[in-house]
Amino acid sequence: MNSISLSPDLPIIVGVSGGADSLCLLGKLDEAGYPLIVAHFDHQLRPDSGEGAKFVEGIASQFDLPFLSESDNVSAYAKKHKETIEEAARNLRYRFLFAQARKHGAQAVAVGHTADDQVETVLMHFLRGAGLSGLKGMEARAILPAFDAEIPIVRPILDLWRDDTVAYCLAHDLHPHEDPSNASDDFFRNRLRHNLIPELEKYNPRFRETLQRTSRALSGDHSLLSELIEPTWQNILLEEKKGFVSFDLPAFAKLSPALIRNLIKTALERLRPGQIDISFATLDRAAKFMTESDRAQRIDLASGLLLLREADRLYLADGEENLPTDFWPQIHVIANPERSLGGILAPAMTSAGEQSPSSGKGIASSQDEAPRNDVEIFLTLPCEFDLGKGWVLIGRVSDTAPILKNDDPFQVTLDADTLGKNLILRLRRSGERFHPLGMNGKSMKLSDFFINAKLPRRLRDRYPLLCTEDEIVWIPGYRPAHRFRITESTKRVVAFSLRKR
Repeated sequence: MNSISLSPDLPIIVGVSGGADSLCLLGKLDEAGYPLIVAHFDHQLRPDSGEGAKFVEGIASQFDLPFLSESDNVSAYAKKHKETIEEAARNLRYRFLFAQARKHGAQAVAVGHTADDQVETVLMHFLRGAGLSGLKGMEARAILPAFDAEIPIVRPILDLWRDDTVAYCLAHDLHPHEDPSNASDDFFRNRLRHNLIPELEKYNPRFRETLQRTSRALSGDHSLLSELIEPTWQNILLEEKKGFVSFDLPAFAKLSPALIRNLIKTALERLRPGQIDISFATLDRAAKFMTESDRAQRIDLASGLLLLREADRLYLADGEENLPTDFWPQIHVIANPERSLGGILAPAMTSAGEQSPSSGKGIASSQDEAPRNDVEIFLTLPCEFDLGKGWVLIGRVSDTAPILKNDDPFQVTLDADTLGKNLILRLRRSGERFHPLGMNGKSMKLSDFFINAKLPRRLRDRYPLLCTEDEIVWIPGYRPAHRFRITESTKRVVAFSLRKR
């Protein structure tokens, strides 16, 4: 058996199907003196599948060991969750084994994977397209976070060949009960086992041994790469929370495509542990997205996960709703006027044009509730208005232009007399246009401006616009309107800044 560090005192859940491999595993662990619990999962793939459970219960009795079993309709589960029969069977079986390990205080779940299984696994990954982590194959001891973050899965007979397990059973008077589905070519693994591997052995009679040695060598290379990935991950990681991971985009983009692929794979595995079959093609698409800056700002990567570029951040997210908005100005909360200097909230209107019920002190809305596009905040200068999430708009009138940081897009000076008195802070309206500075008074659709400015789509509905009457004066973080610029004839200016406290 593999030299896997296991305690002689804590129990081990042993997954036993009844085949030669699992019986050999059970026998060898019993010989080593470990406290064992036999566990069998019935996949209900055949009318007589229950016979397998009875057989394994008899084996457990023969070894004088406790027996646990469970059954589930794998075919129905696979259809419901859009998985292959093989994926569904593995997920349900492992869920059962690890639940029992947790319930009984087991130190590990032991399964009877052999060197033949290793060869088949590596070949499957190669044919489907995999990187180093897939081609290294299975590990003798591993944590599968999708099933348990602490209890490991162990494969004590991973170095034994299937012929060795059959010989062991013969020598110890164990009579395996083989699952008839193992002979069916309906399953991808079985087709490799029965057809492809024998064909490859015509070219190299020791093909299996060669591939096993290759997987061992790649496993060492993968360990070396992991040592490189970890410090790089820590250097570029900005935030990791439920539903998303964010990175320093400029630092990430400077990395080699190979390192980018491995970091993305690590992020995918942390967001969806054990739930995604990550192909090399998926990772390569992510690397190209990173290195080709003129392309889209987001791509659908795999299984509902998105890869997005936003300013100096790269997000891998399980849907946009999980992403933070704190780094961008948004009208999250419509505050009571008492909280703001110079800001008066216009009452929201219902679709029928009637005022929504309120106390007269302002309308507060949850940050998770889509804001109403008919809410308007009338500003009286000087003003200081709290938009929520720490963002505050400050406006001051002056006879001379104050000194501002020219490179700060969240500061602007405008012609006070051109602005007039009816200043409004509001959200965008359908179909409206904007006259950006630098276009000599020409207008463009606001939606097109947002696209050209690469303002993330998820942030556009709540983005604050400084307006007068029906005209946009300034889009904080981007540009003022052409008509309100400072000219030689300007006598008074208004300085606005949008700050996050």
